[in-house]
Amino acid sequence: MPTGTTKPRERFDALDEQTQARWLVPAEAEFCEYGFEKASLNRIITRAGESKGRTYHYFADKGALFCATLERRVRHDDFIDQFRKAASASDAREYWLELTALCARLTKTLQGDGRLASLLRTLHREAAAQQSFAEPLAAIRGSIDDLLIAGQSIGAVRDDLPITLLTEVALNLIATLDRWFALNGSTLSEEAEAALSQRAFLLLMAPLLPPRSTEAMSI
Repeated sequence: MPTGTTKPRERFDALDEQTQARWLVPAEAEFCEYGFEKASLNRIITRAGESKGRTYHYFADKGALFCATLERRVRHDDFIDQFRKAASASDAREYWLELTALCARLTKTLQGDGRLASLLRTLHREAAAQQSFAEPLAAIRGSIDDLLIAGQSIGAVRDDLPITLLTEVALNLIATLDRWFALNGSTLSEEAEAALSQRAFLLLMAPLLPPRSTEAMSI
């Protein structure tokens, strides 16, 4: 049971999903409509039908609420499972096929989920939103480390460069691609966006492949 020394976010995580939604549903609507900087914590509290005191019992500030809101959406789609499938692949072909499938799934999800796409656009556009999401981003970095190490063990990922460098390259490319599609995807048809997403995934693969490797590129 939460105590007086428990951190606000830990107290919130201990709540049942229905109670959490009392804040996260109106928060999602607010952040999607106004972005991060222009979003009003007071409006969210009013929409939630909660008091400021009770809200601050669970959230240190607006940034903590944004973080919880985006984490909820990311967890709901459970993309981590597909990361795990790729990490447990038995050979290079299976490894890259799983990641290609993950890319296609993410594209389809964003096409059908305007609110998640809006939250990601806010994350890319506003530095304050990025700062509030720093801890989950660090966890994502760790997951990519593990994924690339697993790829090296089966010859899917090059092993002639430090893993930290490969992770940095992957993260920068993922951020660039994600940012571009978040900001421009709405101008494309679903078919065009899906096809472009698959071609763009080759940009991510290329610097990670073992030198002179053609196996993964032929899938």
